[in-house]
Amino acid sequence: MNDVRKMIYGTLIGFLGVVVLWVSFIYISACGFTFSCNKQKPIVERTPIPTLIPVNHAVIQLPAAEGDFNKCEVSATELIGAWVSADAPETTPFPFSDVNGQPCEGTFGSDIQPLFVENSLWYNGSIGCVSCHNSELTERSGGLDLSSYNAATANKNILGGGNWETSALFNVLVNQGFVPAGHSADAPPVELMIYAGSVVEVTATPTP
Repeated sequence: MNDVRKMIYGTLIGFLGVVVLWVSFIYISACGFTFSCNKQKPIVERTPIPTLIPVNHAVIQLPAAEGDFNKCEVSATELIGAWVSADAPETTPFPFSDVNGQPCEGTFGSDIQPLFVENSLWYNGSIGCVSCHNSELTERSGGLDLSSYNAATANKNILGGGNWETSALFNVLVNQGFVPAGHSADAPPVELMIYAGSVVEVTATPTP
């Protein structure tokens, strides 16, 4: 009986000894012979200051201030009418007035041509005018070619010889409205307001 107890006690003491030795081995491997355990802290590799790469700060482009906006609010049909009446060359500015009566000026390429080309402009889902009114001059085009300045000005009927109210453009934009098939006198015309051109600064002439 005593021999059995000795074996049990010996086994327990041996097991505890092994556990203590294992824990001690792990601690010494990680922390060394110290209670502060400094070895667990990660090594910080510091770069000498002379080798640091200078920081390049990105330049953020801020939006233009409200006072820098120089566009003119105008009806699209009135803008086209001003261009027709001015009979201006393609790159020459033509005069018009905005909704507040301010003097403005625009050009064909920047302000008129987009009205003939852009989709979903005159109403949501509309196709550009030049999709039908182009150089092919099919029945769908109605004889109007608006694909370029030269094409639009070649036919005097399109611009009415400089008389806006007698022009073919006036008829389809003012007297007729837009329908899926094109234009119809039974549909109300579209009153499209846009921002175009730029305000002309009027300098006062000093009084002598």
